[in-house]
Amino acid sequence: MCLGTSKENLYHPSYLTAHQSSHEFHHLQRKRYMGMKNSRNKTRVLFVKLKRKMAMKNLKLYMQNQCMIEENAKLRRKALLLHQENQFLFSQLQNFKNDK
Repeated sequence: MCLGTSKENLYHPSYLTAHQSSHEFHHLQRKRYMGMKNSRNKTRVLFVKLKRKMAMKNLKLYMQNQCMIEENAKLRRKALLLHQENQFLFSQLQNFKNDK
């Protein structure tokens, strides 16, 4: 028989306590590690969800911006036409005053 592993020693309260506490310690370490791993996974999942949400929001804002740019271009063309018409009418008014 090996030294220190007699049947009497195996069932001695100090051996059980030391063995159990060692086992519990490793079990708790494992549990803690898995908890950290799970929390990292949860954090990663939340980060991916947030990234997708931000990408969608960014896309919506981009589309709104494109619509505003298009509308702005239309309004600029319309303003240019109105300015040209205004200049033409003003020149006709000047000609009319000069003819009188």
